[in-house]
Amino acid sequence: MAIEKKALIEISAMVLAIKVFAFILAPVAWIVLHNQPCDFISLWIRWDALNYVEIAKNGYAAVGETRYFIAHLPLYPIMIRLAAAAVGNYELAALIVSNLASLLACFYLYQLARIDYAESTALKSVFYFAIFPTSYFLIAGYTESLFLLLAIGSFYYARKAKWSVAGALGALAAATRMTGLALVPALLWEYHTQHAERPKAPIAQQLKELSYIGMICLGFLLYLAVNYWVFGTPFAFIEMQREHWFRQLAPPWEGLVGAFWAISWGEPSQKVMLGGAELLFGVFGLACTLYAVGTRLRPSYTLYMLLTWLMGASTRFWLSMPRYTLSLFPLFIILAAVADKRQEWHYVLTIAFLIFFSFFLLLFSQGRWAF
Repeated sequence: MAIEKKALIEISAMVLAIKVFAFILAPVAWIVLHNQPCDFISLWIRWDALNYVEIAKNGYAAVGETRYFIAHLPLYPIMIRLAAAAVGNYELAALIVSNLASLLACFYLYQLARIDYAESTALKSVFYFAIFPTSYFLIAGYTESLFLLLAIGSFYYARKAKWSVAGALGALAAATRMTGLALVPALLWEYHTQHAERPKAPIAQQLKELSYIGMICLGFLLYLAVNYWVFGTPFAFIEMQREHWFRQLAPPWEGLVGAFWAISWGEPSQKVMLGGAELLFGVFGLACTLYAVGTRLRPSYTLYMLLTWLMGASTRFWLSMPRYTLSLFPLFIILAAVADKRQEWHYVLTIAFLIFFSFFLLLFSQGRWAF
């Protein structure tokens, strides 16, 4: 991946500035709100991040509370374990993996957007990605950074017709998050689009290239093998998701109704965070996907967005939709293209994103639920 020196410097400065801001804000907020010192690293190892660190340390288990951790796919804990071998601390290793991966993901997003759009649009795509309201998950010990690096990289190499690399990165993405499987139909569509634009290759070459796309499924098959090895069934994760996280497959409109219902019950904070925020981001992600259909956005990107949104929304109860929306990375290209045409939208998006980024970041780093 070759990237212009000016863009490399600008992206690095942009992303690192956001990270430094977050790294300062979180501990300062803790000190002020709790009137006591804080463990800097622990501010970022919250909720599921604790589970990933536990898997990295001790692997999966079939008994006890840790049996539920089978719901988490294996690649991110493997990367934490490898990094921990170098730095000697699993929590620090998780942060190193996440932050390095997110920086690389930004470079790939810029290069991917640059294929079809002007430099200003590509830079804005990275900017909106870096300041999105839930982009603090690109800093914390979560899978989002690693997954997005692999998914965006897979798309980038697919656009360059380097199908073997695209397939390999896609397989790793599918071993990081289940939504990596959305890359299979999306890249098949991309393959079809490219072959409609240029002379067809020999049948043998086409079959070889298609096999690389099919290779993406190997990442998920590895996960099923881990399930079988630990529990004796490849689909143990389904039951664990239902038991512990109350996630059951259902049409998206059931989750939508559930979000409305959540607004009508519980404490005020639950109305906002378990109802209003889930509803707002769920609808926002779908709206951006539908808007993409009428734009010049690459059809394979739109298909990826739709499938990824469906995989997050097709549950009886919407949970973590604001975080899942971060994985719809083509929406940042869409927003950048709109802002390039209408400068006022750039100001609106920047102000709104930074305000909610800071608000959710404070909640998360203080140990409050924030998706």
